[in-house]
Amino acid sequence: MIERKIEIIDSTLRDGNHTVKNKFCLDDIEKIVKALDYAGVDYIEVGYGYGMGSFIQEGYPSDKEMLQRAISSSSNSKIAILVFPNKIDLESYKDLLDFDIGLVRIAVQASNVSPSKEYIKLAKEKNIQVGGFMMMASRLDPSEIKEEAIKLKEYGADTITITDSAGAMNPSQVAKSIKQTKEATGLSLGFHTHDNLGLAVGNTMIAIENGASFADTAIAGLGAGAGNTRTETLIAAANKEGYKTKADLIKAIESVKVLEPIAKAYGVDVKDMGDLILIGYYGIYSAFMKIVNDLSAKHGISKKDLIENIAKNAFVPGDEEKIEQLAIKLK
Repeated sequence: MIERKIEIIDSTLRDGNHTVKNKFCLDDIEKIVKALDYAGVDYIEVGYGYGMGSFIQEGYPSDKEMLQRAISSSSNSKIAILVFPNKIDLESYKDLLDFDIGLVRIAVQASNVSPSKEYIKLAKEKNIQVGGFMMMASRLDPSEIKEEAIKLKEYGADTITITDSAGAMNPSQVAKSIKQTKEATGLSLGFHTHDNLGLAVGNTMIAIENGASFADTAIAGLGAGAGNTRTETLIAAANKEGYKTKADLIKAIESVKVLEPIAKAYGVDVKDMGDLILIGYYGIYSAFMKIVNDLSAKHGISKKDLIENIAKNAFVPGDEEKIEQLAIKLK
């Protein structure tokens, strides 16, 4: 199999801002950007829920302040922004393009991408990578998505994100939409979805299998409605399937612990599924997690190392004593 690289666009600080009522402050942005940068995600999308220019209120950071803090907090990850043409005027948009932005995406309805034309042109003039963000794609047939995507290519878009804003697409619809759009445009494609039907990770993997080269995610799935594709789960699933990601699974799992207290301060509970993801990733018996946690704390060893070695030894229920011997050996 030819190894294919999948890029991660983490939208915790943009789509996740919906869940905290746009209350992420500059210090929150710095902490989350640093955690994602450490984890190795390719792009970190920042801004208010409905993108740059959508929320101006006293006591809240300005778009420029958010960008400045995000850019200064990242060493390797590129900073991305989302723009709705009906929520930001062209002059304000031009000012944002003077920042060191790695990706600009223009959010338009999948049924009518024409409002993106001038916004794409301005980003191209600044040599900034720019993409079309096709919202509410679930309402269209794959052939209709394809026809509108062709227009985005004609406008000069470098990438296209097929966006399942309602989390309503079924797997076959995702597969056909990505495949047909890829064949028609030849552009780099991405997929953004929500977990309303419990299909976020599964549908994102189907998009990747059918030609998508980047995926939208969020730490712990933090996002509007039922939430987004989990960053840490998607990395595990993609790596397990043999795709290459720059992001590190363990560091991505650790980023949940950075987000937890921040979200909690705004009344939002975040579920840490790190242990469950590791069980699935390495394929060990789920009840072993208690002994793994106990032995990890008792002997001061990495849970990852212990789980990885339990998997290598193919331990089954009844092998608990062997696991303790293994932990002592690893220590």
